[in-house]
Amino acid sequence: MRTSHPASAAPASASGAGLVIALAIACAALAGADAYAAEPPVLKSGLWELSRSGGAQSDTKRVTTMCLDESVQAQMREFGLGMAKELCSKSDRRFEGNRLIIDAVCKLGETTMTTHSVMTFSGNTAYHTDGTATYDPPIMNMTEAKSSIDGKWVGDCKPGQQPGDITLESGQTINIKSMIRK
Repeated sequence: MRTSHPASAAPASASGAGLVIALAIACAALAGADAYAAEPPVLKSGLWELSRSGGAQSDTKRVTTMCLDESVQAQMREFGLGMAKELCSKSDRRFEGNRLIIDAVCKLGETTMTTHSVMTFSGNTAYHTDGTATYDPPIMNMTEAKSSIDGKWVGDCKPGQQPGDITLESGQTINIKSMIRK
């Protein structure tokens, strides 16, 4: 996955649907990065641990894991590009060294979400993202959200896992590839 991460600026619930929305917005933020001189690294295949904090539960760290390979990253990029075209009137991305800076303005129903995210890569095995979002009018009683995501490769996917499997904090497993298929 080139990332699941500028979405950190969006509120994310512990539910599968909330995580999928967060991942989709993250993909939208990175989908056009190929147009730039440098692009994010293709993340190492295997099991990734994602630790999210902020959003509606700012004092709680939420940890999920994801079985990732290049096919998942490619499908998420394609899905994200489609979402960016549909939802965002602005999506500016630029690289500064190992940092990807993203500014976007997207429409979520009646609400305009304005985001700023900075994603810092540590090779292809770790990243950190800080994000902020403002909502006008407020969404879920929030006018602003700040959050962060730390992603790190932790080894091979577990026996029986398929690429795209995400294990939520609750222990529930969903498959992102099957959820974003058309």
